[in-house]
Amino acid sequence: MKIAAYCRVSTAKEEQLDSLANQKEFFEAYAQTNGYELVRVYADEGISGTQMRKREQFQALLRDAARHHFDLVVVKDISRFARNTVDFLQSVRALKELGVNTRFLTANMDSLGESEFVLTLFGALAQEESANLSRRVKFGKRLNAQKGRVPRLLYGYHRVDNFQLAICPEEAQVVRKIFTLYVDQGLGCRTIAQQLNELGYVTKQGCPWTPSAVHRILTNPIYCGHHVNHKYEVENYLTGKRKKLPPQEQFHHPRPQWAIVTPEQFAQAQQQRQQRAQVREPDKPPGRYSARHPFSGLIVCAECGRSFCRKTYTYANTRVYWKCWGNDQGLCANRTKIEEEQLVAAIRDHVSECITNLEGWKQRVVNGVLDHISEAPREESELERLTQRKKRYERLYANGIISLEQLQQELAEIQTREGALQVKRAGEHRNEAEILVQLEGYMRWEGLERADVAKLVEKITADERGEVRVILRVDGGTSPVDPDRGGG
Repeated sequence: MKIAAYCRVSTAKEEQLDSLANQKEFFEAYAQTNGYELVRVYADEGISGTQMRKREQFQALLRDAARHHFDLVVVKDISRFARNTVDFLQSVRALKELGVNTRFLTANMDSLGESEFVLTLFGALAQEESANLSRRVKFGKRLNAQKGRVPRLLYGYHRVDNFQLAICPEEAQVVRKIFTLYVDQGLGCRTIAQQLNELGYVTKQGCPWTPSAVHRILTNPIYCGHHVNHKYEVENYLTGKRKKLPPQEQFHHPRPQWAIVTPEQFAQAQQQRQQRAQVREPDKPPGRYSARHPFSGLIVCAECGRSFCRKTYTYANTRVYWKCWGNDQGLCANRTKIEEEQLVAAIRDHVSECITNLEGWKQRVVNGVLDHISEAPREESELERLTQRKKRYERLYANGIISLEQLQQELAEIQTREGALQVKRAGEHRNEAEILVQLEGYMRWEGLERADVAKLVEKITADERGEVRVILRVDGGTSPVDPDRGGG
């Protein structure tokens, strides 16, 4: 009789007596002992038994069964065959219809000789085993996350052990460069990745830099000394689908000794990232941030909220103007067109007026700092209150009044609030101070460059009447400008 064998090991980390190599040897010995011809051993390595559709070798087994390459499939244990009851029964039935028997050696059971009820019972037991394993794995991951387990590979660091990192000086320089290019020079992730590749830098895995790799650096708070764990968990162990957990269910671990950039610089990166993403609403233009044009994402339609897009006419003379993306798509009535060069000139004049009143700007920054100082006692009081609250819950747990799970939940919430307060305190008024330094520098220049002007502009709005208003990053107020506009 021609037979095929199927075997599987879930992961390389599981401590099992029957490794993949041992299982293959076992089936070869079984075939020889019983006088069978072993046609092939189908082996899926390192793939979970809960998802049949992801197991390529198992799918190959079903295809070869349809071609009548063998008469019997031998499996050491049901859990090696499937841990999903539905998939288990469907696969056994499919083989039955093809006249192929399935034999489970540990249970001493043949699919052709057993009732559907018995097969269902054994399949359900295998699925429950998978569910229990999933719960144990989830518990272990949660426990490690609570303790502050660190990733195996993290750019900018050497992994000392499961819970400790050491800064890698060479990679840390690249991390700082990424934040500088993004925050101070306004470059996008794609442009930054291109520059890093041109300079010969590679990722931790030795691969070229990609926009997504740069994005991961910019959004990971560990680089400012704040380690966050348990951000995702498996929602359905049968499909492997993960869900993102809310901040109060995550574990926050302050690690200031791991900081490569300052909390202020990290907060600035998040602020800029949110500003650049504002144009990505479902009914708005596909506003991927472009570092090539300083006004990308800055000009917003006052009628529909969509961003303006850049257009170029090349007739007798080349003209560059901006218009509402919604109007361009027939979704908005705002036909205002803004000539780019005249907009730059108008903003330059407005900024020059602000520079002449630099003392007033300085006083505004000073007032902002004084306001922050007046808020400091309140923030200190809040931090002290959180510390006392933490101690109170620890006493309740020590006295057996609350469970460990309740303690963990409360501590996670407190840590989240503490982290938010610290980031807020660190980032207060830094933007205003930096803009002030820029303005003082501009006073020594003969003229302002277009990119420099765009760094000062927070937002530009234009309505269908042709009124354009500019909001600068420091004064927060709206200032009308009057570039020459066409009505389209």
